[in-house]
Amino acid sequence: MEVPSKSQVKKAGSTIRKCLRGDLVDPDVFASSKDVMEAWRRAHYVPLVTANNGLRSMVRTLGIDADVTQRLKRRQTILDKLSREPTLDLSRMQDIGGCRAVVGSMEDLRALEARLKKYRTPVGYADYTVNPRVSGYRGVHVIVQYQSRNIEIQLRTIWMHSWALAAEGYSGLLGENLKQDGNHPIQLFLATASDMMALQAEGEPVPEDLVKLHEERRLAASKLLPRGTS
Repeated sequence: MEVPSKSQVKKAGSTIRKCLRGDLVDPDVFASSKDVMEAWRRAHYVPLVTANNGLRSMVRTLGIDADVTQRLKRRQTILDKLSREPTLDLSRMQDIGGCRAVVGSMEDLRALEARLKKYRTPVGYADYTVNPRVSGYRGVHVIVQYQSRNIEIQLRTIWMHSWALAAEGYSGLLGENLKQDGNHPIQLFLATASDMMALQAEGEPVPEDLVKLHEERRLAASKLLPRGTS
């Protein structure tokens, strides 16, 4: 299938959402809309590789130690996101293609962020290190364009990445999406863990009340986990 137009992609996303909600029951229409989605997804692959190579070049130029990876968003993840976000336009989804650089310090993160912005004008930006998500997620997201495709560049320090991996691990363990904001006991536990890790990374003391809250939330979360995983 050729690369679909943005109007075709937008229509396909809307149709997929209706099918997932049960408002439209037509297997053929659902299948053809998913074909459009897949063609749009594949259209991000070459720009993604180009973005990844560019990010690696910036890391080398700066002389910093970084783990640079790339990923094309999985089909099911796109479907889940369309279902979860009722106003999301598939043609404007910014993270179908994504690169990530995990660096050793905030200084390295800011240096890489500055170089990225210098050579690629951002079309989207979110600094979750200054304004963390309620979930505790921290990182910097810079949306840039390669070959007219939006590519999300995530910048994290090692401890931010460790936290994100823990959130993913708990999600997989319990079969629930615990990476989003919420009041699940494990989400609350992860949020205080993030606060503590941020203070420790800055060399700041952790207040006793935060330590106490974290322990209370750890105990509450441990009751929901299989034995031996807490």
